[in-house]
Amino acid sequence: LGMTIVVVTHELESAFKIADRIVVLDRGSILTIGTVDEVRASDNVRVQHLLNRTLEEQPLDPEAYLARLTGSRWHPGV
Repeated sequence: LGMTIVVVTHELESAFKIADRIVVLDRGSILTIGTVDEVRASDNVRVQHLLNRTLEEQPLDPEAYLARLTGSRWHPGV
């Protein structure tokens, strides 16, 4: 689509489903930047802690997440 969207969220699993690239921040510092696979493979202890904490929670459906962010204007496949 040639479109860039910046999404700020604590729901990492939902972000992983919709993102091409991820920047993980912690207390204002960048911990890692990369593709979803690169972030998941990070050897940064804090990144792994955040990922493991997130996996224990139920992630949102990515379409429901985008609908919540944009209101009813989000239409998948459009």
